[in-house]
Amino acid sequence: MDQTFATPRRQHPTWIVLGLLRGLRALIVPLALVVVSGQGREEIFFYAIAIGLVLLGAVIRTISWWVFRYEVSGGELRVRSGLIARRERTIPLERIQTIDTDDTPLQRLFGVVRIKIETAAGAGSGADVVLEALTREDAAALRNRLAVNGRKSPARAAEGASSLPDSLAEGELIRALSTGELLAAGATSGRIGPALALLFAAFQFADDLLPSRLYERLTPTTLDLTLRGIAPLLLIIGGIAWLLAVVSTVLTFGGFTLRRAGDQLQISYGLLERRRSSVPLARVQAITISEGLLRQPFRLAALRIESAAYGKSTAESGVLFPLLRKSDVAAFLDRAYPPFAGALDHSALTPLPARARSRYIVGAVVSGFGWVVTTTIVAAVVPGIPWRWGLGTLLLLPLFALHGLWRHHDAGWRVDTGDRLIVRERTIARRTSITARRRLQHRTVARTVLQRRAQLATFHTAVAAGGEGGNIAITHLDEIEAFTLLRRLGAPERADVESTFATPPGWSGDAAAHPLTDQAP
Repeated sequence: MDQTFATPRRQHPTWIVLGLLRGLRALIVPLALVVVSGQGREEIFFYAIAIGLVLLGAVIRTISWWVFRYEVSGGELRVRSGLIARRERTIPLERIQTIDTDDTPLQRLFGVVRIKIETAAGAGSGADVVLEALTREDAAALRNRLAVNGRKSPARAAEGASSLPDSLAEGELIRALSTGELLAAGATSGRIGPALALLFAAFQFADDLLPSRLYERLTPTTLDLTLRGIAPLLLIIGGIAWLLAVVSTVLTFGGFTLRRAGDQLQISYGLLERRRSSVPLARVQAITISEGLLRQPFRLAALRIESAAYGKSTAESGVLFPLLRKSDVAAFLDRAYPPFAGALDHSALTPLPARARSRYIVGAVVSGFGWVVTTTIVAAVVPGIPWRWGLGTLLLLPLFALHGLWRHHDAGWRVDTGDRLIVRERTIARRTSITARRRLQHRTVARTVLQRRAQLATFHTAVAAGGEGGNIAITHLDEIEAFTLLRRLGAPERADVESTFATPPGWSGDAAAHPLTDQAP
């Protein structure tokens, strides 16, 4: 047995320097404000405090590096840390969900990488163990040791590197993201919202960083608050935000490749911060196909893996491929994850009943009224903007109603002969979730008073993933179909039905009496 990590080890000493440089990065904005404001002797006092904090941080980081230990022994990963309160964490190797590596330009300069080890228990709260400074050789050896020894089957574990090649080596290439696809992904991404938030946050510091004459010209009190004056400004802000969204996508997903090494998927991406994830195929809980609003006219989609280790719903976590033509998805899955490749016949989805249409429309219009109230209040509070402008959003209510109609039209579901549940739904983007019956953690049928009057119900289930894609719901489903689906996907004695609601009239309790689409014999 490989004893490379059987004794306690420290990280590379550059861990100390990396931490100090991150601390200095946090001082860049305060230092810039001090330099611009020019407060004389107060600058010297501020610099002295900054230097003192850096020196104190260096001492603390050095001691922390010295006491930190990690080892792999007895089928467990053990990590010891803590200055005052000593902490020891133990993770059984078979519980490890994913082993990710990444490196920033600074880490590449020092020749080290970061390795993140995640289990299902860490979903939604970050990695369970993070080793921020390992040499590439140590990172590769540790990943292989964790992956090979973490397998439950002794026979497969004995295969060693023959079944799982070096973790930082290249597996079989399934698909790489081309430059054209990368730019298309950025141009059609949903990142314009965060980009706008970044622009407004930067505007808060504009009075300190911009010349006073320029800032005064850009303040709302000096702008032309007519439609003719605001429209060009909104177009400029929107254009800048769109460009930031494209740049952000390019930096995040540049060089994206998907490879397969044995029974693991290797995902690599990032221009500045290069990231690499290894996902065991056995850990995949579901596949999500997401079609953003800007991508639907071009029949483009992004694919995500839903895994317990990817509970944090960030733009890049769990991405299987950033952009694909819908016509290529089936062939792509046939190579990447064959169990789900045959579940993509959307024409066979069961639609929602027609009587559910009005409920989707009314719900959307009620949400629209909420926007009207909010915008009216904001217009009344902001100086120089007539409060009546807020009431102008009443003109958007027909669009909300169309959105509700759109949601009803796109919703559908199916259980195929492979015991796979396929559910399609829409918010702004259209999302199709594919999972296997054995991956479902619970099933619930709930009916409100209004739903009972219309003989409708909501079916909800989830897989072991803490992110949004792990929750699957079908709202305003026919109640007979909801209870049939509940029994079809789980044994009656284990099905989770809310006790306050009785089963609907005409329900026999036998799933065979109410067959589902493509039900297996």
